[in-house]
Amino acid sequence: MEEIYIDGIHEYDYLKTKTKDQTVHALYHSDHIEWDSSIVHTKAIELIDSGNGVQIKGLSLDEEENYLRIEQLHIILRVYSQECTYEISPQSVKRDF
Repeated sequence: MEEIYIDGIHEYDYLKTKTKDQTVHALYHSDHIEWDSSIVHTKAIELIDSGNGVQIKGLSLDEEENYLRIEQLHIILRVYSQECTYEISPQSVKRDF
């Protein structure tokens, strides 16, 4: 497992598991004191890539989610897309017409 730090605090552990049919990316709560003992080392969110699509477990996209869940979604998507480089910038201004 890899440790995920947010603002210098070990908040999550990340595990990537590959099988013949799918790749599973899982985020677990760390053993940091901010987590209640009942959720330490439990799965926070999971992303399953079947090669034909992606399923996210631990999130209800049809309902309002709290900020913690959105943070977990952000983290799992960033780890999932590490192989890609994204750059968002304004469109360049055309000077020659």
